[in-house]
Amino acid sequence: MKIRLITFYVFLIVCVFSSSVYATNGMNMIGWGARMSSMGGASLGMFGDTNLMNSNPAGITTISGQRIDAGLGLLIPSVSYKNALNDIDADTKVFPLPSIGYVKTPEDSPFSYGIGLYAQGGMGATYCDVHHNIFRSYDMNPLTQDAYVGQEYHSNIGYLKLSPTIAYQIMPQLSAGLALNVGYAMMEMKMPYSLPTSAMKGSVPGGGGMTFGDMFGVPMSQGGLGYEEVTAYVDMGEAVTAFGYGAKLGLQYRTTDKLIFGLSYTMKSSLDFSGDVSMDMTSQFGDAYERMVMGALQQAAQDPNNPSSQELQNAQQGVNQQLTGMGIDMQKGMQADYDVDIEFSWPQEAGFGTSYKPTDRLTIGADIRWINWKDSMKKFSLKLSGGANDNINAMMGTPDGKMTIEMPLNWDDQIVLALGAEYMATPLLAVRAGYNYGSNPVPAETVIPIFPAIVENHLTLGLGYNITENVTVDGAYELALSKELEPKDSIIANEYDGHISKLGENILHITASYEF
Repeated sequence: MKIRLITFYVFLIVCVFSSSVYATNGMNMIGWGARMSSMGGASLGMFGDTNLMNSNPAGITTISGQRIDAGLGLLIPSVSYKNALNDIDADTKVFPLPSIGYVKTPEDSPFSYGIGLYAQGGMGATYCDVHHNIFRSYDMNPLTQDAYVGQEYHSNIGYLKLSPTIAYQIMPQLSAGLALNVGYAMMEMKMPYSLPTSAMKGSVPGGGGMTFGDMFGVPMSQGGLGYEEVTAYVDMGEAVTAFGYGAKLGLQYRTTDKLIFGLSYTMKSSLDFSGDVSMDMTSQFGDAYERMVMGALQQAAQDPNNPSSQELQNAQQGVNQQLTGMGIDMQKGMQADYDVDIEFSWPQEAGFGTSYKPTDRLTIGADIRWINWKDSMKKFSLKLSGGANDNINAMMGTPDGKMTIEMPLNWDDQIVLALGAEYMATPLLAVRAGYNYGSNPVPAETVIPIFPAIVENHLTLGLGYNITENVTVDGAYELALSKELEPKDSIIANEYDGHISKLGENILHITASYEF
């Protein structure tokens, strides 16, 4: 029966992991299981819970005999995006967050061991119909009033950890634990991706050393196209995946039965994603074509706002000939498929915590954690290869179809404070509450609507009830208070200047525990 239960939950976690996972301390959940979550994530000095394998593995030595905790969280985010062209809410979804852990402490043994499987965290959002200046219904006629064509903005990053764990009771007051972390991560992304015009390094034939970047970036008054950036639509049609490895170390010191201190350290886990991606510059090129036609009319001393049909036709023919001379074949379009490799990592983390029982009924817990996002979230880099579109290769200066495009992230390190209390209202009923604060690691100049990991304050409540001597059910409610961020000058893309990203969350947890 025990093996069947564990197998079922492993299968459930793998099945739902394709769903987006929001997180509330950067990309991390504040806690795992209903008890830990209801106490604001305070856990490093806590006891008697298999979820400590994912928090402080030394704590599992406080479990006598065998214990299984099987939990499920339901996360309901509220996400919105507003700029000059949009005022839109992300799709409303309910994301399942399952977890399961098993621990055994053999009788008269100083060792405890176990294994757990946890949805560690992630982030993402989906907007279905977003307007963007470049994406319009081009017909190559600069006089036509082009309509906006809504684009899908979508991201989904999730990280699942398998944690085989061993802990040792060094002495009655001191224990140590080690959890190996075998991680599986997945990533999806669909969005306009902007680059500075200088990224177009291909030389214009007959241009006297001028690059396509010069051509696109020089102001229109000086004969260029007047862009500050060029934009493609990037689509990972299927999720890219990666495996990562690391470890978590923990110590617990019990000065008395009432006071426990805990330390933990989590290693950085490198994740190298690989898969397929498409890059489509059709809309960017359509907008550039219209500007070239307008420029041709002006050069011919014709009114670009009121040309005759013949004048417009002549201007378009002239532009087509000019593009042909640049090596641009209109029949080949502006879309290419690539192999993609993405270097990513889950950060290292260190924490200190304590729990104190001022009375037999009351337990108070407090943690402070440092999460090293600054090292792992410097930039988002895509290494592309295998691109076979001659037009794109000519403009980008990549005859071998290889290029690297980067998005700066510049996240800050995060300090997390977690406070929680548990009160035994009766011998069978526990009442819990907590607060969690995690400083926002995302700087305003790099926040974008599909990576809005910006919430800071969390309020938590929960109950636990002993149904029988061996079976306990715990429930929790977690509220991540809404927070918004508005960059004045985005370093990602012009469309994000002055936009507002907003995120809030509601999370429900339930955990069933069995001791034997």
